[in-house]
Amino acid sequence: MNAHTAAGKLQGLAEDALWYEAALVTGVTNALNVVADGLVDVLPPLDDATAGDAAAVFAEIRAFHAGLVPAPFGVLARDPAYLADVWAAWRRAFSDQRLTRRLKTALAFAVSLTMRSRFGTSFHLTELRRLGVGERGVMEVIGVTQMFSSYTKIADTLQLESDMGAIAPVDHSPAPGH
Repeated sequence: MNAHTAAGKLQGLAEDALWYEAALVTGVTNALNVVADGLVDVLPPLDDATAGDAAAVFAEIRAFHAGLVPAPFGVLARDPAYLADVWAAWRRAFSDQRLTRRLKTALAFAVSLTMRSRFGTSFHLTELRRLGVGERGVMEVIGVTQMFSSYTKIADTLQLESDMGAIAPVDHSPAPGH
């Protein structure tokens, strides 16, 4: 790859930075919802008294989430190193960057609704309200989520092919760094 091609790829990454940031929020939200909805009932979350080496991470989580340690982090505390890794990804995903934490929380709420996560839907709705989103804002997120989910189901049922290929052709170049 020559310098011109490399510069072009870096420019493309910069132009897509918002999408990568949104994708990280989506992935991390899904990951925590899987733990919450799949494991919290069978592996009870640890708390401060039983967290041991995870106590420092719990303090960071509380500072970020207004005094709360969400249950899936308590489950992950059984492996403090893994908890620290997941927490670092979560904190990075939900910190203000190009997208605000409020917008990211709305996206996480939509992801949780779509995947029917009881934990995620409740948790992110509470976070939206804590971040100042009122009833109209919440209903707007629900409406947009419902509409896109409905369109996706219709397209899947009809086995429709995307007509967006000409707008955004598939990029077969390797992932950055490979």
